[in-house]
Order: sequence, then structure tokens, then C-alpha cells
Amino acid sequence: MSWAAGEVVLGRYEVLGEPRAGGMGVVQRVRHLGWEVDLAVKTPLGTASYARLEAEAGTWVGLGLHPHTVNCVYVRTIDGVPRVFAEWVDGGSLAEAIRGNRLGLAGKLDVAVQTAWGAGHAHANGLVHQDLKPANVMLEPDGTAKVTDFGLAVAAGEGTFGGGTTAYFSPEQAAAAAGDRGVRLTPATDVWAWAVTVAELFAGRRITRFGQAAAEAFDGVRGDLPPPVADLVAGCFAERPASFDGVVERLIGLYAELTGEPYPRPAPRPAQLRSDGLSNQALSLLDLGRAGEAEQLWREAIVADPHHLPSVYNFGLHRWRAGQVTGEEVVSALEAARAAGGDPEPGRAALLLGSVELERHEDDRAGELLREAAAADPSSADAVDALRERTRRAPRISAGTPAGEVRKLVVGAAGEHVLYAVRQGGLYVWTPGGGEPRELAQGVKVTAIALGGAGRLAAVLRENGAITLWDLPGGAARGWTVEAPDAMSVAVSDDGRFVAAGHRDGHIRIWEPGAARGPVVLTGHTAQVTTLALSRTGRRVLSGSFDEFEGDGTVRHWRVSTGECVAVWAGPSRGILVSGEPWVHFPGDRVALSADARYAVAAWQEGPLSLWDARRARVVAEGSHRLLYQSVMELGPGARGLLVAGYGRSAQILDPRDGRSLRTLDDDLPEPLFGVDAGGISPDGRVLALGGPDHVVLRAVPGSDYQAPWCYARPRPAPELHRAQESFDALLHQARARFEDGQFAAAATLLRSARDVPGHSRHPELLRGWRSLLPHGRRAGLIAAWELYHLEGRGLFTQPPAVALHPHGRILATGRWSGEVDLWNFPEGQVTHTRERGPGGTLRELCWARGGNLLVAHTWGGVLQLFDVRDGRAEIIAGESGKITAFGLDPSGEHLLYGDESGTMRLRGLAGGVRPVTVRAGDSPITAVALSPDSSRMVCLDRAGEVRMWRPDARRPDWTMAPRFPGGARLHSAPDGQVVLVDELAGLTGLDAARGRKRFEFPSRRGSISGRTNVAFTAGRRLAATPDASSLTVWETGTGKVHRRLALPEAPVEFALGPDGTFAVVAGESDTAGIWDVATGRCLRTMEGHRHSMHRIGLSDDGTMMVTVDIWGGLRAWELAWEADVG
Repeated sequence: MSWAAGEVVLGRYEVLGEPRAGGMGVVQRVRHLGWEVDLAVKTPLGTASYARLEAEAGTWVGLGLHPHTVNCVYVRTIDGVPRVFAEWVDGGSLAEAIRGNRLGLAGKLDVAVQTAWGAGHAHANGLVHQDLKPANVMLEPDGTAKVTDFGLAVAAGEGTFGGGTTAYFSPEQAAAAAGDRGVRLTPATDVWAWAVTVAELFAGRRITRFGQAAAEAFDGVRGDLPPPVADLVAGCFAERPASFDGVVERLIGLYAELTGEPYPRPAPRPAQLRSDGLSNQALSLLDLGRAGEAEQLWREAIVADPHHLPSVYNFGLHRWRAGQVTGEEVVSALEAARAAGGDPEPGRAALLLGSVELERHEDDRAGELLREAAAADPSSADAVDALRERTRRAPRISAGTPAGEVRKLVVGAAGEHVLYAVRQGGLYVWTPGGGEPRELAQGVKVTAIALGGAGRLAAVLRENGAITLWDLPGGAARGWTVEAPDAMSVAVSDDGRFVAAGHRDGHIRIWEPGAARGPVVLTGHTAQVTTLALSRTGRRVLSGSFDEFEGDGTVRHWRVSTGECVAVWAGPSRGILVSGEPWVHFPGDRVALSADARYAVAAWQEGPLSLWDARRARVVAEGSHRLLYQSVMELGPGARGLLVAGYGRSAQILDPRDGRSLRTLDDDLPEPLFGVDAGGISPDGRVLALGGPDHVVLRAVPGSDYQAPWCYARPRPAPELHRAQESFDALLHQARARFEDGQFAAAATLLRSARDVPGHSRHPELLRGWRSLLPHGRRAGLIAAWELYHLEGRGLFTQPPAVALHPHGRILATGRWSGEVDLWNFPEGQVTHTRERGPGGTLRELCWARGGNLLVAHTWGGVLQLFDVRDGRAEIIAGESGKITAFGLDPSGEHLLYGDESGTMRLRGLAGGVRPVTVRAGDSPITAVALSPDSSRMVCLDRAGEVRMWRPDARRPDWTMAPRFPGGARLHSAPDGQVVLVDELAGLTGLDAARGRKRFEFPSRRGSISGRTNVAFTAGRRLAATPDASSLTVWETGTGKVHRRLALPEAPVEFALGPDGTFAVVAGESDTAGIWDVATGRCLRTMEGHRHSMHRIGLSDDGTMMVTVDIWGGLRAWELAWEADVG
């Protein structure tokens, strides 16, 4: 299991020496060729030692970094063997120094102090070393001592005897070794072993064979120690101190007394791991099977630096492979980290991004990035391996053809032929290399197509129950037809001898075309058979019954020769029915069968993604999934890939064993293919076909086992980390002092210096410092933008979602479909209060008033609910003359204007003390209102299509006007009160508030739907933005003067304008959101993650917190960090 000297392992580790025995394994010195750093690698002696080594590694990793313990850099499994990689200490062990008599008095005292400090660090972390001895103390050439070998370490006070070296046993260790099970080891055990070690250090030889007898044996060597040191050691044996605290203090005093010099070393402190160390620690825990702890460490690493490249990469890979995020999200986060810069290793960003793209089978992009990485670092073994994999891959398959509304299809071997049926009943064959699709037959609707005969024979089932066989390459009917009334599914054996159909009554019939005998009938399903597969020879059948509430929710495995159902698979229990039976079938359960009847995969609603082996009759793998209502779910041969697709121009290949996305097809698909209604995987598993409105396309299926390698960060020694932390702390302290003195420019200069401290460029305290400077300067560059968390609100939120982010960004309000309002601690993603359902039904709109102290909720039942978040007081406003149909606030949020279905408007102050005003504005229901900043003008739009401007004490409107498209229009007031903005289908019009005359106009590409508007404002409404087909125009609300025009890569769907107008957040049809610099027109960051069209983008008033919500309730919380230009 050890390596030969001179060997280069994985192109990364050069073995520098022969293995040496140590503890439970062997230790070898290797050089990390990428880092040019020597490491010690500990390898177990055999499989029996694996568990012990893994336990040691887990303990060692958890210790963190200390100047006087050997640092465990990481744990990594290589060739199936767990190996511990630790720092190499070049001066040998203390045992060797004792044998060579290399230490003088000062050196001995120094090593004794340092060893106590190292063991004390373990105690501070709740551990007892259990094997402290000279051989487990390593020495640097400069005299630094480091405790190593934590293989026996156990929790203090809880750990039982785990072994050790008898010559250094404490009395309790000896008792435990003799069989006393009541013994619990404490730090006193290590203090005893340390005293034995110190005695040996001064005596120059081992003082006893049995450590528990050290107190008596010490008398024989006491004369070899300076008397004060001898008294100290004897006291450790006699008094049994529980810690090193007093011992070290006395020893430091003795150093000065005996050498005449003060002790030269300051008391150490554990180094706070930065993102590099935390990521390595997380990888080690992941390798040890402790995924939850690893995830927490990665979260800490990303909090410490949101764009730390190794952490973003490793955590992204882990979550992607666990099915928690998509490959696109991993790529997006890596691109953002790469753009943020600051990575010290040349080419690493390109390598990591290229490796992910290669695993995603985005081969062209991967090749570009990997070549860039290899050019930047020619010695990179990972880049060489990845490029070698890239060159081995077959050319990418990409073909398509116009078609009708495709409903069913199958694809032959290697994608040579596609047989498909369209909605009207036409059957077509398409040979990609042979031109246009060819019509084979017309008839009633085709309900199923199955492929067999080694990919050359297809069975077509129509709605009337007719089953026909077709030769796929030739496109000719085989001449065999059978009537199977109420058949719903069909299958063909791979040898082409048998055809099967599943029926509505739960029966399965199997024919042998050309044989005289009738079909074999299998019974057992209690509901319709919706999916079916035959084994290669037709001797086995796999069937499923899943159709919302109509299926019986089981997969069944049959032996045809006996008609016996040999295995049944049902879903996990997700509750108890009234009958007392477990609830195992939900309407959202989806199942797909492999064509050879070997495997079934189920995406259980509110459950896992499970892979079932029919022959073994058990679940062989499980993972998480986010599948719901996908219309296409096809399992490839050998269960090597799962095709899922549905609404939207997107399809995915998942690994059915863990839910990981192997490849996503979206931008790769033609624009007209909006929605996938049919799909299939070729019998050889190499090609997939997708069909939808007017198109059939072929694409390659990922067929490689390549996995992007983990990224281990170069370790930094504890002294270096200490120096960096001290420098950063000092600069930050000075910056705070300057800020408190009002010297904001000086504070900004100090923050830039702190940013340059290695490992601290995006430290949370630094980002908080920049945030505090934003009100005192101009928003400059985007430092970082990262996702805090995401959640799926489908089935919880209103539809469309009603959400409102608090102006300060600390609270988020969301409405439930059942009428409640949840208040969230927005940065933490935790619900802190739920407001019970009030009158008026489901929530329609939420907004904040009175500086964020009051939440206003408008219901579909025409009621306003006011909720004070400070004291929980609530008020209900119901329309006095009908349901409230529209409401608005003045810019200060102190006055509320609302209109009702009778055509009446009412103005009231939210703080009290303001005389209410009632205006009969017309006879039609009011659909929109707006209030000027001084509340002197009220404007409304009614269902009759008229905009009217009213003064509170007037009997008639100042003016009226008729919008071109009043349906769904909204009204706004400019901050100076001189302009009224009419936001309607055709665009936005600015009207003179006094006369109603048009002052300016901005056309728009879309109207207001699902609560969206054509305009977004800055915090003070001085600037606004409106969209058109390919741009976003930023303009001054008082004059209509264009401020900037942003050219966009796609039409904007939803957008928000930064509070000061320096940036905009824009989402297009591709379900991504971009942060755009308004001044330069540059996209600063693209954010992935949403699965559906964006519905809301909300920003805090300082532009540092953001929420994005898609139309189906997918919610993501983001934090943005900005630098400020001050002075």
C-alpha cells in the first residue's frame, strides 16, 4: 500500500523516501509538485487499520492549526486506501534528539514548554492525546517542537482506553489496560506522560518500562535534572495536575532562572483557519464520510470569503453531485469567483471551471478553458488529464428537423433513425443523414411507441387499441396487427419475438407475433398499467401503474412462463390513510423503466429518487431530486442516465443513482422548442431525442466517467496566519477609529489596505466596513455577490408569489396561499413570526410603509391588513362602499390612498392625527391610484378607462385622460409631485400633474402581467428604468431625460434599479439575473438558479440585500458587497 521511492503518484506527489513504521501505519515523505512543499503521508498497514486511521484523521483534522501541533493538511483516499497528508517536520523526532544528545539545557526547557503547549491545545479542544512520548514530538531545524500522532486521542472525560505506549502509561491507563472498564481518561493522563517525557529528556534515557511506576523510577534519575525542574516533574507525579496551565508558567519561570535569559517564545494561540484551511478540512471530513460537517465548514469558508475559489468549487461540486444544485449554478458561481480575482495560483480558475464543464459534457467550452489552464501552468497534472479526456471524446451529436406537434417518439441505435407521432395521429420516420422526415401512416392518436428487435423494430399503439409493428430502418409495416382495447402501454422484446401491452384494467397481455396461440395474460395490478418493459428474450416483464390518483402506485416484476409476479415495489410511506394503511402513492410520483426490464427509477413526490433492481428486488441507490410534473422521464440502458424534460426549453440527463445532473440542455436547444413533450434514449445509450412543438432534435448523452478532481488549497503555517490576522485586525481597528471621527476617506484607504492582506480580501468585517461607508460616498465596484440560500415556495406561497423585502434588508414578508403572512429573518432564512389569516382571503400584494415599521397587505377579497412589526398590532381596513380594488402610498410611506369597486377614493394618515378625505371619483371600480409627495394631488384610473386627477377638497377632477391600454395599468407620482406616470401595456407616459398633458413617453416591449410593471425606481424615485426588446433605459422622472441606456443580450422580463441608480438587476427569458453597471453598461455578475420565469426582484435601500422570486415560488436570497469611493 505504500509507494516506492522515486515514484510520482497522480502526477502530483513525488515520493522522496522509503516508508518508515509509525503508529498504525507507515509514514513517507513526498513532495507536492504543484506547491513545491514537502508533506508526510501516513498510510495504514492493512485493511484492518483503515478504521483506526480514519478515526485518527477525523480527530486530527478537527484540531485545526496550532504552532505546536503537526498540521493535518488533508485526508485523501488514493487507490481505495485512506491516507493522511500532514506537514513534514524536517528536524526529526525528540526521541532521535535525545539519543543524539543534541539539546542543551535551554533547548530541553524550550522543548518541554512547547510540548506542553501542543498537548494543551488538544485539551482545549476536548481531547486527550493518550500517547504523548518523545517519538511523537517532532522538531523543526529552528527548534520548534510539534506534537503529532493523534491516532489514540479521545474526548476528555468520556474516552476509554485506546492503547498507548506502556513506558509512558499513566496509572489510569495502566488500570484500563488491565481491564478496569470504569476508568475515564482526563488531561491528567497527558500531564503524567509529559512528565515522564521531560524526565527522559534530561536523563538521556528511558526511565522505566512501565509508566505507571514513573514516580518511583524517577528517584533513580532525579540527579540528572536541575533541582527546580526535578521538583516540578515530581510534583506532576504526586499532585496529578488536571492541566498544563500552572506547569507551563512555572517552567517558563525556571527557564529564566536557570539560563539567565527570558523565555524567548510568546504564548501561542490557535490560528483561525481562513477559507483555504476550512476547505481542506471539509474535503477531509467528506472523505471520512462526514458530509454534514463538511458542508458546514464550506459554508463557513464562503462566509469568510464569498468568492474563495477552492471553496466555491469544492462545495459546488459536492452539492451538484448530491443533486442539490445544477451544473449551471456551479459554473455561474465559479465564473463569479474567477471574475472577482485575487487567486494566487496561475491558471487555477480556468482549470477548475474547465474541469466542471468537462464533467458537464460542455466539451468545446471545456477545451478552451483547459488549454488556457495548461498554458498558464504546464506542470498541472489535472489539466493534462482533463485535456486527455477531452481528446478521447467522440464528436458531439447535434441534429434537428422541423416537425409537427410531437407527442411520442423512439430513437434507434446511435441515433440513426427516429420514429415519432404527432398530435393529429400522423406517424413519421426521420433519418438525420437522409433529409426530411417521411410520413408512414395517418390514423387516430398514437398513445405509445416502444422499441425492440435490437433497435430495429417498433410497436405503435393507437388510442383505439390497435398495435402495429414497423421496421424502423426501412420505415415499412411488418404486417402484424392486433386489437388490444383499452391498452395504455406497449413493449417489444430486444430479440423482437414478443410484444406486450398494459391495459386499463390492470392486465398485461403478451403476444408472440406469428404464433398460433393466444396471448399470455398477467394479472395483479389493481389499476391501469401505464408503463411496460420486456427483457431481451421476453421471459420477464417489468410494469408500472402510476397515473396521478388512478394508478396503484407499484412496480411489478413478472416471470412470463409461470405468470407469477416475483417482486413488487411500492413507494416509501408518507403518512397514514384513514384506513390505517401507509400512504405510499402520491399523485406526483413518477416512474421510468429500463427497456431491458432490469431497472426502475422512481421520483417519489416528497421523497427520494430511488433506483430499483428488479432481479435483486431491492433499492440499490437513492438520491435527492427536484422533479415535479415533468412530462418526460426515460431511463437509459443499464440505468446509466435518466432523461427528464417538460415545460420550458430545457431537458436534463441525471444520474439515477444519486440525482446528480450530468448535463442540462437549454441554450443548446432551438428557440421554437418551448416545451418538451416526448423523449427517448437510443438502445446503445449514446443519443437522446427530444420532441415538442414543431421540432425533433438529437443530442449526445454523456458517456464518460470523468469527474472533476477536488481542489486542495496550499496550506499556510500558523505563524503566517497569525501575522496576517494581526495586520488585518490592526488596519480594521484604525479604519473604525477614522470612521467614528468622521474621516471617511481615510477609513476607505485603510479598508483597501486591509483588503490586500492575504486571505482577507472579502472578509466579513471588511465587507461590513464598506457597507457602513456607502452612505458617505459613491457606490464603486462590486466586490462580491453571492447566494445566501434558496427555498422552493411552490405549494406554500401565493400564486403569483406576494413578497416584500424590508427597506433595511433584514426582514422579508411572504404571503401563503392559505392567507397567512410569514415574516422572515432574511439573512438567516428563518421564519420569525407568522401572522394568522385575516379577513379578505388570499393575499394579492405586500408592501412596507412608515419606514419599514408597517406592513400593508392587500387581499383578493378587497381588504387591507396593516401589521406593525414593532409591537404586533394589526388593523383591518375594509372598503366602506365596496371591496378595495387598489391602493398606494406617498413616498414617505405615511399616507395611504385606496380606491374601491364603487369608484370612491379615500386618503388617510397612517400615524393618526390626519383628517381622512373621501372623494367620489366615478362610477366604475378603481383599478389604480397614486398620491403626490405632499398628498395634495390624488390620481386614479377606473375600469372605464379614464385617469382623473383630484385635489382633496375638489368637487371635480383637475383633468382627465384616456390611456390607450388601461387594462392592468398602474399609476406613479414623481418625487417633485409635478409629473404623473401612467404605466400601461404600450409603455410609460409622463403627464404634467397640473394639466394632464403628455411631457414624455417611453415605449415598452411588454405589458403588466402577474403584477409586474414596466418601470422600476431608485429609492428616492429620482431615476426610473423602463424596458424594451433589447435594452433597459434609465431616465429622470422629473423630466424624462435619458440618463443611460443598457444594451442587453435578451429581452428583459423582470428588473430592479439600484437605490442610487448606479446598477440594475435584470432577468430575461433564460431564467438568469444579471447585475449591470449603469455607467459602463457592463454585466458585473450573472446569477443562476431559478428554474422558471422571474416574477420579482427586490433590493434593500442600500443595495446590499436582494431577493429574487420566480413565478412558481422559487426564492433565492442574495448579498451584494460594494466598495465606496469617498472624498
